[in-house]
Amino acid sequence: MSKIFSLVELEANTGVTDSGYMSGIPDREDVKNSDLYQELLEDGGATELIKVTVNSYTYGEGESEPAEDEDLEYIRSQKDFTDRDEVDWLQSDSFTIYPEQTQGMSC
Repeated sequence: MSKIFSLVELEANTGVTDSGYMSGIPDREDVKNSDLYQELLEDGGATELIKVTVNSYTYGEGESEPAEDEDLEYIRSQKDFTDRDEVDWLQSDSFTIYPEQTQGMSC
């Protein structure tokens, strides 16, 4: 089986950045529901927008399936994993998320 995974990079308008690997090819909702996104919100302060870049890759042979947690642990443990010959780039996507600013604010 080949495994599909993505490197997700987040940049808040406050200058706070973070990145991490996610399974498959995550869309806007997948990113919004991720621990990576929640951690950035906590660190980003009064963030008005978050720019998201998703670079998706595959590695291995055969039919493709989303990487599982243990696959992602292995990928994270390897330096420059996406630069390896056996890793193929699939696609890139970018979008902006506008977090709700009403959370924790009084009217």
